[in-house]
Amino acid sequence: MAEDKHPDLHHENNGKEEKESRAGLCMKGGSREDSVAGRLLYSIRMFHKQEWDQHLISGYTPGEIRVLMGLKHHIEPDGPGMKVSEISSMMNVTSPTITQFINALESKGLVERVMDVQDRRAVRVQLTEEGHRVVQETYQNVKNNFNELVDFLGEEDSVKLTELLTKVYHFHEQKRKTNETTSDNE
Repeated sequence: MAEDKHPDLHHENNGKEEKESRAGLCMKGGSREDSVAGRLLYSIRMFHKQEWDQHLISGYTPGEIRVLMGLKHHIEPDGPGMKVSEISSMMNVTSPTITQFINALESKGLVERVMDVQDRRAVRVQLTEEGHRVVQETYQNVKNNFNELVDFLGEEDSVKLTELLTKVYHFHEQKRKTNETTSDNE
């Protein structure tokens, strides 16, 4: 583990969190595996408590930014835009939720609704020039944030973290696929 280069950046725990961390959230039996699993669980819980949207642009919700980023990523330059149902599917949320985001983004001048030239009954959503600007600014803020993280951790630990997070992703993907296969066979 890299030497702590920024001790002043640590979040002060209340007494309970500190005890949970030291105890590793030991489960009954207190085996080493339970202690390691407990510490891992604690670390992940701390990530959920973090305000990850600090690097986003003020005035926009994390959900709004995700919609903008998704539109930028999935629409070809000068493409026709996306239908609300396509955005909903892409983000794995309901169409009414996406509609609320689109309404807010449209009122802020970041997206526009346009008629689908192939199906006049359908409406597509596109980024406006201002929407493109906000996406670019957000990308830059995210990039800067991760560059700062690499500086904080050091390159070697950053590479290790990347490898471990990729392994965690593959672990969960494998479990998901196994669960889908099991439920399909029932």
